Amino acid sequence: MRLFVWGGVAGPVLFTVVVLIAASLRPDYSHTANFISELGATGTADAALMNYAGFVPTGLLLAAFGVALGVVLPRQRLAIVAAVLVTAFGLGVTASGVVSCDPGCPQTGGSLENTIHDRIAPIAFLCLIVATGILGFQFRRLPRWRPLAVYSLATGAIALGFLIALATSLETRELTGLWQRLLLLTLFLWCAVVGSKALRQT
Repeated sequence: MRLFVWGGVAGPVLFTVVVLIAASLRPDYSHTANFISELGATGTADAALMNYAGFVPTGLLLAAFGVALGVVLPRQRLAIVAAVLVTAFGLGVTASGVVSCDPGCPQTGGSLENTIHDRIAPIAFLCLIVATGILGFQFRRLPRWRPLAVYSLATGAIALGFLIALATSLETRELTGLWQRLLLLTLFLWCAVVGSKALRQT
């Protein structure tokens, strides 16, 4: 189970490294304007690198982390719900690599695969945001986890703000990539922090 806990730390690190490498292979790619998913868009150069070295393994690592939380945390109903939501987030990241978007990741039109991809992301983000909020309240009742209570609640609130900013930028595509990266940074950092804490608990 300790190996599964490591997924919360290793997943975000792996994803960040692969994104930086994949983006470096595209001189016209912008981290502030483009979706990360555009690096794995169907038919684009080096899409397999982003999808099968980035999205898929990262998602599986984070899903394993969610399973581990279900074991490490006390068997309380809300804690189990949160662990399931973390696992769902990981599976959503994996699915985003298996079902990739069209070039440019258009929000309207496009292929069926593109439409499915676009529906997965917001659901996955909301799963983890809700999980951070739930665990924020749960951690307040657990002496060993109490130091992470306020941090978890703040993470959920900040991530929700970035998700809203991301959603409102979809029409103009101004700073869309920046909002997405800030959202992922907030959530991935939480996974790493909670994962590090869980490693000490095990």
